[in-house]
Amino acid sequence: MEYCCIFHANLNYAYLLPEQYEFVIRESYELILDTMREEFGHMKFVFEASGFTIDRIAELCPDVLAKLKAAIDSGQCEPMGSPYAHLMMPNFPAEDDAWALTFSQEAYERHLGRRLVSGWNPECGWRSYVPQTFADTGFKQITLDFDAYALSTRDAVREVEYNPDKHACYGLDLPWYEIDGTERALRFPFKDVVPGLNGFARTDRICQPALRWLMGMYDFDAYIEPIRKHSAEIDADHQGALIVFAEDAEYIGTSGWFFLKYHNQPERVFEKMPDAREKLCHFLRAIEQAGGTLVTFDHICNDLPPLDEQYYCEDDLAWHRAWSTAWRETPESLEFDPQIDVLRERIHKAEQSAHADAERQKIRQAWFHLTCAANSDGRWPPPPDKVHPFNKQWVTGHLDDCHKVLSELGV
Repeated sequence: MEYCCIFHANLNYAYLLPEQYEFVIRESYELILDTMREEFGHMKFVFEASGFTIDRIAELCPDVLAKLKAAIDSGQCEPMGSPYAHLMMPNFPAEDDAWALTFSQEAYERHLGRRLVSGWNPECGWRSYVPQTFADTGFKQITLDFDAYALSTRDAVREVEYNPDKHACYGLDLPWYEIDGTERALRFPFKDVVPGLNGFARTDRICQPALRWLMGMYDFDAYIEPIRKHSAEIDADHQGALIVFAEDAEYIGTSGWFFLKYHNQPERVFEKMPDAREKLCHFLRAIEQAGGTLVTFDHICNDLPPLDEQYYCEDDLAWHRAWSTAWRETPESLEFDPQIDVLRERIHKAEQSAHADAERQKIRQAWFHLTCAANSDGRWPPPPDKVHPFNKQWVTGHLDDCHKVLSELGV
């Protein structure tokens, strides 16, 4: 049986302050890279990072960037990418999303020497143009969400799992429909989500137990049992694969904002987790002892036989059986997004009259600041229902910078 671990690294994190960036890079990202190299050099893994995250690793910890590059160059690590400042893609026009992905691709080329082909869709937020935007910016495959797919396509699942509250960012406490252990949509890729872009699905049925085990809420059997269940033998030439970790990398090494998000304890963000390496090794050895192996996302999407069915997800859905509306209608979104709309129109006006290279470069700067101002964690929906002052400053700073650039262009 083949398995895939995706470590999602994002320094544009609510309640994560710049003075903590190096701590997180060292305690989480470097720990993952060192553990995989030193203990599991025969296993492959996926390291996903936004363009902003890669830029900060290069700036603050160039030695960690060197370790990441070495893992990629050796073939052990598959790099995966996402929008530069982690915006909620369905809440903004496709044009904004394309610029955000482009700025990330430029960061990857700058620091990793390549543009990336595997993409991470933040929060699995969905709108019909999202996959096409990934395809248009050079990606060949993206992460999908099985739970949103099942809600959108299967009446029996929808009857049990549908979350009617579009303002809630989580539906994790709703009951779960019992999915069969041979579920093929969890084991095989979807071909041509849009032409030329394949996808493979994660599920909270597995990834949430992983998170809760790492934070000490579950024992190990509660994590490994869903993996065993969904590794059931399929009467086919290939047993398929399974994503067994697709969560924030920060939860390996630190507590991230688990205690903030689930227990409303903001004083407990990004605590060091001293048993992180031990837990990571324990899990990977259990996979190995069961006869499993870790593979890349690229391999799953392109080498495994694809499903006969087409991927479909209802617009506005996101992971955790939530809706992207939860991010779009926070007080911060209602404050910031109209300003972004005005700035976007000013950019369009500037584009119509730009002729010189210097003007076009300034327009790119304006797009950069506008898309950074769309950062999802500056629109904080979970408890404690308020954005950290730094995250608001991040957004307002980029709004001001965009305005300044456009003023210099005379629009």
